[in-house]
Amino acid sequence: LMDPHYGCTGKMSFDPVAAISAYHAALDAHDVDKVETLMAENATYESAGIGLVEGRDAILAAMRKYFAAHTDHHAWDDSTEQIGPRTARAVWQLKATNNATGEKYHRLGEEDVTFDDAGLVLRVVVRDKESKKRHPNRMFRPET
Repeated sequence: LMDPHYGCTGKMSFDPVAAISAYHAALDAHDVDKVETLMAENATYESAGIGLVEGRDAILAAMRKYFAAHTDHHAWDDSTEQIGPRTARAVWQLKATNNATGEKYHRLGEEDVTFDDAGLVLRVVVRDKESKKRHPNRMFRPET
C-alpha cells in the first residue's frame, strides 16, 4: 500500500486519498487489527443507520461484530478525491451476505474520512446513496 505521508516530490506530505485507500484496503481484508493502527483513539464513526459511535475501541468492537456476521463482505471504491487538507471522500459499493439470514446486500454510498495531524482516522461519516436490496444499515453497529 502507498504511504500516505510520502508525496511524489520526495518530501513528506499528507495525502488523504492514499490514507483513505489504505483504510479501505484494511476494511476489505477484514483486518480490524490493521484498522486499529490507522485509527485515532478518539475517533468517531457516524451513519444515519447506526448514529454516532465514539472511540476507537467501540468502533473496532462494532467492526469485529459486523465482519463475524458478514464473512463474505467485499467493498470497493468507485472513486476517491481529496475534499480538504486532511479529508478524503470515497464513493463506494459493498456486497455482503448476512450469515444468520442468508440475505444478500448490495449497498452504494459515500464516505468522508478526516485524519488527524498524525495521519490517523479521526472522523468517518457514511451516507448511503441507494441499495440494490434495502439494507438495515447494521454495518459496524456496536453491541447494545
